[in-house]
Amino acid sequence: MKNRHAYLIMCHTNFDQLNVLLKLLDDERNDIYLHIDKKAKGYSIKEIEKHVRSANLFMIKPMYVTWGGDSQIKLEMKLLLEATKTQHSYYHLISGMDLPLKSQNDIHDFFSQNSGYDYVSLERNRPHNLSKSYMDRLNYYYLFQNHIKRGEGGVFYKIQRIALIFQKRIKICRTINAKIEFQKGSNWFSITHATAAYVINEYKKYKKYFRFTLCADEVFLQTILINSPQINNIIDDDLRYIDWERGRPYIFKKEDYDLLIHSGELFARKFDVTVDEEIVKKIYNSIDEKE
Repeated sequence: MKNRHAYLIMCHTNFDQLNVLLKLLDDERNDIYLHIDKKAKGYSIKEIEKHVRSANLFMIKPMYVTWGGDSQIKLEMKLLLEATKTQHSYYHLISGMDLPLKSQNDIHDFFSQNSGYDYVSLERNRPHNLSKSYMDRLNYYYLFQNHIKRGEGGVFYKIQRIALIFQKRIKICRTINAKIEFQKGSNWFSITHATAAYVINEYKKYKKYFRFTLCADEVFLQTILINSPQINNIIDDDLRYIDWERGRPYIFKKEDYDLLIHSGELFARKFDVTVDEEIVKKIYNSIDEKE
């Protein structure tokens, strides 16, 4: 469908903030595919639907998603499969903790002027494809990562640590015979229909490399594309303003407003109304005034 965009949203918390995001994406040229983590509580679908009046909103059947696990990849594929049932000019993967920095008119104009290009970050200039720390996330089996919460220990975490020590001692290497190039980058992207369809079609061939891995959501899309003809259409830029120097990532505050607005990027993450609600209001007001 010409000049129609699909927003693929992964959300697990801060539903008042999600409603602000939805209002900023609410445009008749957009379809919104929203997934709310099965573990999430304290939200109302009816309340969420009130904030989307012009766009089409599609609720994706909830699944359990864990940081660092291959459940992240499964969800991204699920969102792409649902969204590509209707052809869109672009598919934007974002988090419920993200916000656009531009109006929908500006965003649609940008992609109309740059039609056919995919916006995916790559680290293709690293020696030997990927640094050792990231290859280790693919080379060993992280059997319980989908059961381990970020920053927490527990039985699964301890068992997995022991399993990793054992794998290193016997020199397990899952990728040793792989005849592909591995690549990493941000898991957030803006891609064309042709590229989305290609990823869906090729995923089965690459699936084995990403199962039971750690943080491979930052590797799987880039790896599929670096080994494909689609690589010629990729601009090495995810169009997101993300600050990894001040945090993992840094949560923007009201004093960052000018930095964000003049960044030149289309989207930004991360925002959290429980940390600073004012910056979310300021971003919303600045865009709402332009519409």
